[in-house]
Amino acid sequence: MTRTITKARMLGLVAASALFFGGPAMAQTRTFEKGSLIIPMDTDYQDQGMFKAYGLLYRILLADIQVYWIIAPDKDFGGTDMTTSARDVQTSDVIDQHGYRGGPFVVESQDATSAMAVITAWQDASDVTVHQATASFDGYVSRIMTVAPTIAVFADGNEDIAFGYLNAAAIPDSAGQTWPDRKDKDRLYPGYPDVLSVAEVRGPSVDVNDDGALFDSEGLPMYCQLMTMHWGVNERDDAAIAEIRQFLNFPTHFFAECQAVNAVENSVNGHFLTPNGYIMDDRPNDVDFLHASLPFVQMDGPFETIGGSEPSYTLPDGDEYYDQGVVMITEQ
Repeated sequence: MTRTITKARMLGLVAASALFFGGPAMAQTRTFEKGSLIIPMDTDYQDQGMFKAYGLLYRILLADIQVYWIIAPDKDFGGTDMTTSARDVQTSDVIDQHGYRGGPFVVESQDATSAMAVITAWQDASDVTVHQATASFDGYVSRIMTVAPTIAVFADGNEDIAFGYLNAAAIPDSAGQTWPDRKDKDRLYPGYPDVLSVAEVRGPSVDVNDDGALFDSEGLPMYCQLMTMHWGVNERDDAAIAEIRQFLNFPTHFFAECQAVNAVENSVNGHFLTPNGYIMDDRPNDVDFLHASLPFVQMDGPFETIGGSEPSYTLPDGDEYYDQGVVMITEQ
């Protein structure tokens, strides 16, 4: 029996972003001293501010301040990542032994003063909650984040969806500007260097797979992440997908959504996750949550599936993923 991966709407949450990269993960338990700063990622304290919590994280990384991503190993969906007492930085409210969920972010106490300047400015313009620990605590460090990422958006005709995500989080492009607030019918976006057309990703040659805009002159990635939100399957460009395949040979990330999943995974140059591609399937009623300690599946709050042009994906009979450990949410 094959499992069906679902698309989903997260109510009062946003799944933890794959945008933030650090060095190789040396996952281990670490003791954080009193005065360390905590960005909650559970709906108890970060409901309306969830998107812009990622924007704050981005700004802290831009300030060259290291951030620790705390995710308890082998936890269940909705499980606690760490527990400590703290006070709210903005309101001074006392938080007594709160169980933080959804993968909270922590700045060590020795960096708190530098980070507080960024946080104060951010809180003046957003609803993001930040706590400061009033006691030492232990947390399992899943990732150490050291640098703000570079992000490219694929002009697939529905790039405004990606613009909406990034602008909701207040994560700027590489020029420090907000992303466009409307689509360019020609998909050119002058003045926005990180919005890439199909031709730019493909590059001048269909035989060389690192001569497009995803790479520099030495064949090294220009970006940490490429986003494509709804690339129509009838617009699939196999040469551009070959460039994406080469891009993914590096420690980078590719975020595909809706029809873009089909367009890329089922391409002759795709099959990044499966030997034979996906079959589109119906919207499931109930789901199972797997591997809740993976960074890509950090979330908190109610979860429900949605419809759309491709509500879910399943595998051909007898097929399986290259790595079963990547499956996070499936049909029950």
